[in-house]
Amino acid sequence: MTRPAHLAEIRHSDLVFPHQTNHQGTYFGGAAMAEMDKVAFLVAARHARRPFVTASCDKLDFVAPARVGDLVEVTGQVRMVGRTSLIVDVELAAENLRTGERHVCTRGAFTMVAADRKTNHDRLPPSPDALPDFAPSPAGYARTLQLVFPGDTNHLGQLFGGNAMSLMGKAAYIAASRHTRCDVGMAASDKIDFIAPTKEGELLDVIARVVSVGRTSMEVGVRAEAEDLMSGDRRLVGEASYVMVALDEAGQPTPARVLEG
Repeated sequence: MTRPAHLAEIRHSDLVFPHQTNHQGTYFGGAAMAEMDKVAFLVAARHARRPFVTASCDKLDFVAPARVGDLVEVTGQVRMVGRTSLIVDVELAAENLRTGERHVCTRGAFTMVAADRKTNHDRLPPSPDALPDFAPSPAGYARTLQLVFPGDTNHLGQLFGGNAMSLMGKAAYIAASRHTRCDVGMAASDKIDFIAPTKEGELLDVIARVVSVGRTSMEVGVRAEAEDLMSGDRRLVGEASYVMVALDEAGQPTPARVLEG
């Protein structure tokens, strides 16, 4: 049975905010490297279901800049596997949310080493036969990944609800912007249901899709799933529905693009 596409790849979308840029309004190389390293870790951990650390970044090519306000989309895939280490190819692309113009910014090869190699002498699983590609995700879609660190949690070791809401709202904004290709604003949050907690050390996987379009507004459905990277167990932790409004250059409601299909 074929796995859903979002379980067969690691894909992370984010927005470039002013605090992540230099005085020229372009994305800091260090910020790009941090996002790429995170994706490399996620790809390695999901491949082997073991903890990993970054050993090196053998090659990192900065081809073109990402600018403030752009969407950046980071994808990765396992290229080569040894006994206790593997190489993950990572690509970061930028997309102009208004025009849809897209270009590759950075590519890199990250060598990841199993952190438990001194106590776990099993070989890593071989490279996958079928590799995901670096094709852009469809319009009206966004996927954002977050590793839950101690600073993101409450005293029970669970992700703060506010952090989850922020991530879900950002994903809804990206999906709506990619669909209608103009500025958008959040008009309402019809519901946010927290079904289960996301625990420290887990991956929070947030997927947003435009599900319906009115004259100027769009309904965006958001689904959040938590994944234990060591076991692969996944569970639904949250669902939300947002109403996003298309805006013209004056900040006034404007007709949204019709939903096709």
